[in-house]
Amino acid sequence: MNIENDCALTPSTKKLIIPISDNSDFFEAADFAVIELDAARINRIRKLSAVVRGLEVYRISEFSNDCEFMVADYEADLENGKFAMKEFEGRSECNTLNVTDNDFFWSGYYKHTSVRWESASVPLTALDEDGDYDVREEVGDEQEAV
Repeated sequence: MNIENDCALTPSTKKLIIPISDNSDFFEAADFAVIELDAARINRIRKLSAVVRGLEVYRISEFSNDCEFMVADYEADLENGKFAMKEFEGRSECNTLNVTDNDFFWSGYYKHTSVRWESASVPLTALDEDGDYDVREEVGDEQEAV
Protein backbone atom coordinates (compact mmCIF):
# COMPACT_ATOMS: atom_id res chain seq x y z
CA MET A 1 0.00 0.00 0.00
CA ASN A 2 1.06 3.57 -0.64
CA ILE A 3 0.28 6.54 1.55
CA GLU A 4 -0.66 9.56 -0.53
CA ASN A 5 -0.73 13.25 0.44
CA ASP A 6 -4.36 13.04 1.54
CA CYS A 7 -3.33 10.38 4.12
CA ALA A 8 -5.58 7.79 2.51
CA LEU A 9 -4.13 4.33 2.05
CA THR A 10 -3.99 3.45 -1.62
CA PRO A 11 -3.50 -0.14 -2.79
CA SER A 12 -0.50 -0.40 -5.10
CA THR A 13 -2.56 -2.37 -7.65
CA LYS A 14 -6.19 -3.40 -8.04
CA LYS A 15 -7.56 -6.00 -10.45
CA LEU A 16 -11.14 -5.55 -11.63
CA ILE A 17 -13.19 -8.22 -13.39
CA ILE A 18 -16.49 -6.68 -14.42
CA PRO A 19 -19.27 -7.69 -16.83
CA ILE A 20 -19.79 -6.02 -20.19
CA SER A 21 -23.16 -5.27 -21.78
CA ASP A 22 -23.88 -4.00 -25.28
CA ASN A 23 -26.69 -2.70 -27.49
CA SER A 24 -26.93 -5.69 -29.83
CA ASP A 25 -28.86 -8.92 -29.57
CA PHE A 26 -26.86 -10.63 -32.32
CA PHE A 27 -23.23 -9.51 -32.01
CA GLU A 28 -20.73 -12.02 -30.54
CA ALA A 29 -19.54 -9.72 -27.78
CA ALA A 30 -17.16 -9.91 -24.84
CA ASP A 31 -18.53 -11.02 -21.47
CA PHE A 32 -16.03 -9.34 -19.14
CA ALA A 33 -13.46 -6.59 -18.93
CA VAL A 34 -10.32 -7.26 -16.90
CA ILE A 35 -8.58 -4.11 -15.74
CA GLU A 36 -5.32 -3.80 -13.80
CA LEU A 37 -5.16 -0.44 -12.02
CA ASP A 38 -1.88 0.78 -10.56
CA ALA A 39 -1.65 3.34 -7.73
CA ALA A 40 -1.35 6.27 -10.17
CA ARG A 41 -4.50 5.19 -12.06
CA ILE A 42 -6.42 4.67 -8.80
CA ASN A 43 -5.46 8.17 -7.65
CA ARG A 44 -6.44 9.60 -11.06
CA ILE A 45 -9.92 8.05 -10.74
CA ARG A 46 -10.30 9.49 -7.23
CA LYS A 47 -9.20 12.95 -8.40
CA LEU A 48 -11.59 12.88 -11.37
CA SER A 49 -14.42 11.94 -9.01
CA ALA A 50 -13.57 14.89 -6.75
CA VAL A 51 -13.66 17.19 -9.80
CA VAL A 52 -17.08 15.81 -10.79
CA ARG A 53 -18.39 16.61 -7.32
CA GLY A 54 -16.76 20.05 -7.31
CA LEU A 55 -18.15 21.02 -10.71
CA GLU A 56 -21.52 19.37 -10.00
CA VAL A 57 -21.49 17.55 -13.35
CA TYR A 58 -22.70 14.04 -14.15
CA ARG A 59 -19.38 12.56 -15.26
CA ILE A 60 -15.96 13.14 -16.74
CA SER A 61 -14.77 10.87 -19.56
CA GLU A 62 -11.27 10.37 -20.89
CA PHE A 63 -9.85 8.01 -23.47
CA SER A 64 -8.52 4.84 -21.91
CA ASN A 65 -7.17 1.52 -23.12
CA ASP A 66 -7.18 -0.14 -19.69
CA CYS A 67 -9.59 -2.96 -20.59
CA GLU A 68 -8.64 -6.46 -21.66
CA PHE A 69 -11.75 -8.20 -22.98
CA MET A 70 -12.62 -11.78 -22.09
CA VAL A 71 -15.40 -14.29 -22.75
CA ALA A 72 -16.65 -16.99 -20.41
CA ASP A 73 -14.99 -20.35 -21.06
CA TYR A 74 -17.68 -22.89 -20.24
CA GLU A 75 -15.41 -25.80 -21.25
CA ALA A 76 -12.63 -25.03 -18.77
CA ASP A 77 -12.51 -25.87 -15.07
CA LEU A 78 -13.98 -23.33 -12.67
CA GLU A 79 -11.78 -20.61 -11.14
CA ASN A 80 -12.63 -20.16 -7.45
CA GLY A 81 -16.22 -21.25 -8.05
CA LYS A 82 -16.64 -18.97 -11.09
CA PHE A 83 -16.55 -19.65 -14.81
CA ALA A 84 -13.07 -19.44 -16.32
CA MET A 85 -12.34 -16.83 -18.96
CA LYS A 86 -10.50 -16.81 -22.26
CA GLU A 87 -9.40 -13.94 -24.48
CA PHE A 88 -12.02 -12.20 -26.62
CA GLU A 89 -10.96 -12.29 -30.26
CA GLY A 90 -12.56 -8.98 -31.28
CA ARG A 91 -11.21 -5.47 -30.89
CA SER A 92 -12.62 -2.21 -29.62
CA GLU A 93 -12.19 1.49 -30.28
CA CYS A 94 -13.11 4.85 -28.75
CA ASN A 95 -12.68 3.34 -25.28
CA THR A 96 -13.31 5.76 -22.44
CA LEU A 97 -13.04 5.71 -18.68
CA ASN A 98 -16.14 7.42 -17.27
CA VAL A 99 -15.97 8.74 -13.70
CA THR A 100 -18.99 9.98 -11.74
CA ASP A 101 -19.25 11.32 -8.21
CA ASN A 102 -19.33 7.86 -6.60
CA ASP A 103 -18.43 5.25 -9.24
CA PHE A 104 -16.65 4.66 -12.55
CA PHE A 105 -17.03 2.49 -15.66
CA TRP A 106 -15.64 2.01 -19.16
CA SER A 107 -17.42 2.25 -22.51
CA GLY A 108 -16.63 2.16 -26.22
CA TYR A 109 -17.45 0.49 -29.53
CA TYR A 110 -16.50 -2.83 -31.04
CA LYS A 111 -14.14 -2.05 -33.91
CA HIS A 112 -15.73 -1.58 -37.35
CA THR A 113 -19.27 -1.79 -35.92
CA SER A 114 -21.88 0.51 -34.44
CA VAL A 115 -22.22 -1.82 -31.44
CA ARG A 116 -21.60 0.13 -28.25
CA TRP A 117 -20.39 -1.68 -25.10
CA GLU A 118 -20.37 -0.57 -21.50
CA SER A 119 -18.94 -2.14 -18.38
CA ALA A 120 -20.76 -2.46 -15.11
CA SER A 121 -20.15 0.42 -12.71
CA VAL A 122 -17.56 0.03 -9.98
CA PRO A 123 -18.16 1.93 -6.73
CA LEU A 124 -15.27 4.11 -5.61
CA THR A 125 -15.33 2.25 -2.29
CA ALA A 126 -14.11 -0.88 -4.14
CA LEU A 127 -10.74 0.85 -4.57
CA ASP A 128 -10.27 0.74 -0.78
CA GLU A 129 -11.13 -2.95 -0.39
CA ASP A 130 -8.42 -5.59 -0.19
CA GLY A 131 -8.08 -8.09 -3.01
CA ASP A 132 -9.51 -8.23 -6.49
CA TYR A 133 -12.91 -6.81 -7.40
CA ASP A 134 -14.40 -9.80 -9.25
CA VAL A 135 -18.14 -9.67 -9.85
CA ARG A 136 -18.45 -12.79 -12.00
CA GLU A 137 -21.36 -14.94 -10.88
CA GLU A 138 -20.68 -17.81 -8.50
CA VAL A 139 -21.48 -21.15 -10.15
CA GLY A 140 -23.72 -23.38 -8.04
CA ASP A 141 -23.76 -27.18 -8.07
CA GLU A 142 -26.89 -27.21 -10.24
CA GLN A 143 -25.30 -24.94 -12.88
CA GLU A 144 -22.11 -27.00 -12.88
CA ALA A 145 -24.04 -30.21 -13.59
CA VAL A 146 -25.70 -28.72 -16.69
